[in-house]
Amino acid sequence: MNQDELKKLIESEVESFSKNIDVDILQAQTHHSILITGIENQSSIIRSIAVYMVGLISHAIEANLQVRADLIEYTEVGKEEIVQSVIETIGEDNNLNQDFKEDERNPWLAEALIHLLLFISNRVKNLHPVGEVLVVGLVHDDPKDKGLDLTALYQSGTLGLTIGECKAYKLNPNRAISNAMEFFDGVDSKRKTGKRIRSQVQTLRNFLPKELSMSATHGFWKNERCFLTTPVYDSSITKDWSRSRKKTLGSLKVPIDKRLVIPLAIEGFDEFFDSLADEMRVFVREI
Repeated sequence: MNQDELKKLIESEVESFSKNIDVDILQAQTHHSILITGIENQSSIIRSIAVYMVGLISHAIEANLQVRADLIEYTEVGKEEIVQSVIETIGEDNNLNQDFKEDERNPWLAEALIHLLLFISNRVKNLHPVGEVLVVGLVHDDPKDKGLDLTALYQSGTLGLTIGECKAYKLNPNRAISNAMEFFDGVDSKRKTGKRIRSQVQTLRNFLPKELSMSATHGFWKNERCFLTTPVYDSSITKDWSRSRKKTLGSLKVPIDKRLVIPLAIEGFDEFFDSLADEMRVFVREI
């Protein structure tokens, strides 16, 4: 597979995935829930997600929502480094200890899945209703990195920043919400968090057109921002995402329509992540 073929394949799989996604918005008293259908353990869906995730690891996906497979070093050494990077992230196979699955592999896969949803958000109505996504920050290289899970610059009359937290807790989506809220509460009060946001914004603004890049200064995001949390959990757990959540989401210092929850209830949680990891290992060796 040459670079042009890889680029076309990634773009094709992203487009195919986009066409399978349906979105509904539930407007609760404390937040808006983005309900998604179409993410299932089906071979075509798994293939599309896996191709995108390998693209992320190999840096074929750029922050400004472009596919640049020509960034990949097409030598035997370069290809082997990509394979090794994938294996380091998700494991050689699925016979992994439970701690690695729960604390490293699954959280990275969940985070990359949300990255994909933001990547296609301008193609699928209501995926990011607060504005047009312009640039998306890359996922963690190290799944144990406790920094920002997700950032994106968007345009909504003015330039804004989406700050996202993604948690993969199979049986406890409420815990995912609570942990994300602790992080969001510290956005304004914790110096370390503010420094990380500023650093990320400085990186992302380099991918903007000059006239927009000039707007990404002086803490613009404090006036225009969105908090997005994504609990990824097993569909055997039933949750009502339309109910008020005053103790958690109610405390956020942004308007209600900019408190977004994207709950992903995955049927067959463990099997879904295992299938995804398997397909990533298959695909990376096809490059």
